[in-house]
Amino acid sequence: MQTEGAKILSLLNNLYSHPDKLLVDHLQKVGDLCRQNLFLKKLNLDGYIDFNILKDISYLIGVSHDFGKATTYFQEYLKEKDEFKKIKMKNKAEVYHSFISALFTYYVVKKYLLTKNLLTEKYYQYLPVISFLVVKRHHGNLDDALDEVILDSKDDKVLEKQVNAIDFKIINNIYNQLFSKINFKFDYNFFRDNILNAMPIYIYNEIDRYEKNYIRDLSHQEKKLINNLDEENTLFYYFTTLLLYSLLLDADKTDAANLQKVNRIKIYKNIVDDYKLHSFKDSDKKKKEINKIRNEIYDETINSLDSLNLEKDKILSLNVPTGTGKTLTSLSFALKLKAKIEQEKKYKPRIIYSLPYLSIIDQNFAILEDVFKFPLKGKTPNSNLLLKHHHLSDINYTTSNTGKEEFENLSPKDIGKDLLLIEGWNSEVIVTTFFQFFYSLISNRNKSIRKFHNIVNSIVILDEIQAIPHHYWFLLNKIVNFLAEGFNIYFILVTATQPLLFNEKNKEIKPLIKNKEKYFKALNRVDLKYNSKPLCLNDFQEILEEDLYHNLNKDFLIVLNTINSSLEIYNFVCQLELEDTEIYYLSTNIIPQERLRRIKKSREKSKKRKIIISTQLIEAGVDLDVDIVYRDFAPLDSINQVAGRCNRNFSQSKGLIKLFILKAEEEKKEYYRYIYDNFIISKTKDVLDKLRKKQIEEKDFLSLNNLYFDKVNQGKADDEAKKILEEVKKLNFGELSKFKLIKDNYKKIDIFVETDAKGKEIYKKYKELSLIKDLFERKNEFLKIKKSFYDYVISVPYNYATDFVTENKAIGHISLEEIKQNNYYDQETGFKRKAESGGGTLIY
Repeated sequence: MQTEGAKILSLLNNLYSHPDKLLVDHLQKVGDLCRQNLFLKKLNLDGYIDFNILKDISYLIGVSHDFGKATTYFQEYLKEKDEFKKIKMKNKAEVYHSFISALFTYYVVKKYLLTKNLLTEKYYQYLPVISFLVVKRHHGNLDDALDEVILDSKDDKVLEKQVNAIDFKIINNIYNQLFSKINFKFDYNFFRDNILNAMPIYIYNEIDRYEKNYIRDLSHQEKKLINNLDEENTLFYYFTTLLLYSLLLDADKTDAANLQKVNRIKIYKNIVDDYKLHSFKDSDKKKKEINKIRNEIYDETINSLDSLNLEKDKILSLNVPTGTGKTLTSLSFALKLKAKIEQEKKYKPRIIYSLPYLSIIDQNFAILEDVFKFPLKGKTPNSNLLLKHHHLSDINYTTSNTGKEEFENLSPKDIGKDLLLIEGWNSEVIVTTFFQFFYSLISNRNKSIRKFHNIVNSIVILDEIQAIPHHYWFLLNKIVNFLAEGFNIYFILVTATQPLLFNEKNKEIKPLIKNKEKYFKALNRVDLKYNSKPLCLNDFQEILEEDLYHNLNKDFLIVLNTINSSLEIYNFVCQLELEDTEIYYLSTNIIPQERLRRIKKSREKSKKRKIIISTQLIEAGVDLDVDIVYRDFAPLDSINQVAGRCNRNFSQSKGLIKLFILKAEEEKKEYYRYIYDNFIISKTKDVLDKLRKKQIEEKDFLSLNNLYFDKVNQGKADDEAKKILEEVKKLNFGELSKFKLIKDNYKKIDIFVETDAKGKEIYKKYKELSLIKDLFERKNEFLKIKKSFYDYVISVPYNYATDFVTENKAIGHISLEEIKQNNYYDQETGFKRKAESGGGTLIY
């Protein structure tokens, strides 16, 4: 006859968390991973809570998060082979495991804090409800805390059924084993009995140890605490929730997918120095002067590390002129800062290089990739060293542990593992977008927050920081300050036009260049001519035509505010009889693949003169060098950025930027009104008009920018930022969808454009996906073609694309045959816009 112990062991081996994984093993692994990943962090939260307590809480969350999977309801669902029956079972409330697991976690954490005499202490008293929120939503997105703790009465009956469907002898066996790792004991029968009691349940209380509460209310005390978050006025609770949520999500997905651990690797701190010595021989005499300035900026930045106080100096700025090598300089500084932190602070920071636009991320990634290829003798660095992540990135993650490629040859279904590794930021250097980075800090989304714990302790380079909308400066100031102080995140703000997110005079930010004025004055490469009188396009064309004929050996860049106006100017220039001239058109009207090809082509040396007509996607960061720039009116930082494409390499002949205010016709409004906020436009006009100069030299740009940002800072409204900050502090996660870095004020339609045979083949594969019945397999097959697919996708304003609107169509489609028949899409200018509109709209 089987002994009681053997019987329990047998039953224990029949409880599964996943089809191929025992529940006890999964809980143990997730708990261990939560604790281990947090153990590697260095936090400055001593003013709030004890770090060892936080590690134990993360462990308790990890081992409790799937408690509800022990019900016979879930186990029967997991073992069901018939897919139709399985789908039917999945929709039953009794099969759901997150809520009962969250409630169990709540009791466990509360009892743990009680045994430590911490339950009534400030900050600690919020940990049970935070743990509840984290576990309740570990398969979804976070919601408003107050809504989460006000429970529905129907939960009572479901919970009763679920508790009756759990063998608590097995639970005792499992959790005695799991909790013993942190010397903690819990009365599991107490949990069971209170759930089954039809009368009020009991929750641990600091006064008489027990407090009566109905299950549907969770706890009167918890609701009171959440309502008091206004008075607490701290970001601690929000970011602690994100940290614990991130740790759980990452550990749970890592174990569920059987991901192997990605080992941290050491990076040689002087790799950029060696790369520069090898790659830049200064053989180009034309670049001698600019290279001298670049090297001075590089050396001064690197030398500033000696005087850096690692405890106090965590928000840094690299504010130098455009075209002075900010990418390599900031990377080299970050690598040396990383080495300094590893030596002095004994933890390993990752480096996150974040940029605002997709149009420049590939360019900057290529520079970094070239640097890391150098010691590898041209071999592409593995993903655990250097990773590119945005929504259109390649889904291919490679690692090298002891020289063995672990994820290079994945089975078809394992592409999901690549995606998990990429989205988790399991790399030393991550190149990503502002969208990916900031939505990991201000979000309720499971997918976005999962990587937060890998942002903790990192070095974050925010390149082209001026792209952050001014109405969010206040919000980001508060968030960045808290993360720098509490979570040891170092921020490096990189730009030629530094906004007033932080006050340098008040020492909120430490400049890495002491006398930046010296470099701005030394690089007097261009003159800016401002024509303040509004011009119709016809009048503008006359000026442009004359200039093009009078400067036959000069390269031109013409930047317009809308796609419609850019198309009109492109067609006008093409009609001119210009010899030995290459004309390029760039806008989001053209598929991304062709856009990048044209940008690359326009940067190549050529005997022919170049004329580039573009929307503002060409501005920030694109390494382009022309002689003359025409620019439709824009905010001052945009004007400065486009000036950085003019005489970039400091030739003897000065570059020229001509600034105009363009409009469609006499009765129509100016094009800039369709694109830019009137507030920042008014501040730009104030600054330019105040100078009373029709021509401004580049050496005056710094003082001009300082004046502009000062005016913006004084006049900006912080209402939106304060509202979001209030929601953050109150743990109103559901409200955080109001945070939008880029606001789309118009409806648009995505259209796949078959511009060539490859595009035709990709679309054919896409259509064939609908034949795959298994949702998981269909998703993985799409992931294989995702990047290539979106290389052919454009987003078109609704009023231009009504032909592509149908009820069942997720995406529009233009076939290669239709293009050959001259329908819908032109290979040179892109989507054919038929509808009349007041100037059109621009999308990045």
